[in-house]
Amino acid sequence: MEESRQFRVNHLGENYNIYEFLNNHPGGINYVKPFEEKEVTQRMQHTQHSKAAYYLLREYKDGGRDTSNKGDQEDLEALVDWDKPMLSQVANLGAKYNQWVISPVDRKLRLFGNPILESLTITPWYVVPLVWIPVIVYFILYGANKYEQLTEDSSPLLPTVFSVVAGIILWTLIEYSLHRWVFHMEPSGRSKAMIYVHFAIHGLHHKVPFDPRRLVFPPFPAAVIAYVIYQMCTLFVPESIIVLVVAGGLTGYVIYDMIHFYLHYGAPKEDSYFYHLKRYHNQHHFAHHDSGMFVIKLLIDDSQVTVLGFGISSRFWDNVFGTAIKLKKLAMAIRW
Repeated sequence: MEESRQFRVNHLGENYNIYEFLNNHPGGINYVKPFEEKEVTQRMQHTQHSKAAYYLLREYKDGGRDTSNKGDQEDLEALVDWDKPMLSQVANLGAKYNQWVISPVDRKLRLFGNPILESLTITPWYVVPLVWIPVIVYFILYGANKYEQLTEDSSPLLPTVFSVVAGIILWTLIEYSLHRWVFHMEPSGRSKAMIYVHFAIHGLHHKVPFDPRRLVFPPFPAAVIAYVIYQMCTLFVPESIIVLVVAGGLTGYVIYDMIHFYLHYGAPKEDSYFYHLKRYHNQHHFAHHDSGMFVIKLLIDDSQVTVLGFGISSRFWDNVFGTAIKLKKLAMAIRW
């Protein structure tokens, strides 16, 4: 039984058992299979593997994690204690937080010591539709009735449909904006509060991208964000349709969260819409960190370091704002 859970490769004279990583490998299992029990150093260099990839490989070294400092790549995991709640530790990383949080590991992460608080941060994928679909249905029914009352329109079907669709489209812009300008902000090493906030809302996902319990947004913080967005929408959306637009926005959010989970754990077929989205999102996680994790990071010459690929359910706004990732043509299709 134990032998069936072995898939070893050799890198710089060290053996690594990457069996647990095979189904998560961004390049697909079929690109990795031919290298079982073989040296992969030259292959990784030839395919320009990112620093994140080399860092992640440390996790799978035979006998335990590779904790050596190789070249310019420090093992940052010595800075934290993985046996203790992580949220209380991250602010102490200071200026090293930004590099630590984009250096992925294949582990389960605990945020809080308190079991009740911790349970509120762990969300199986199916909780999202179970919680939000009834809310969406209620908002559509309530919103249609409100529209009929305020406009005295006895046939609100088309306005209801158009308003909900408008909300879904609006969500795609909100999704892009939150991911780019909020989730990928750069907290200053001197601001412990900003480090706490960043890690809680998105940093932990980049640190432990394979933790299935933390791939969708917990309902409580999602409700808080939804309320803030609703208040902002009241500034420009007519009262007669705002509930319907919000229903559409929540629909877009549920679609986004389900797509995000699928992009990490699904196995889409070649040339399907989700096949290209999965490749795209994998690039965002593992190939576009070396130039800096965050969007707003001014250098001495005032140029910007930009992470690419913020769209998850769609690449549309990446194309509009010039942050799209150009996917390379592959010799053969990826199989996950």
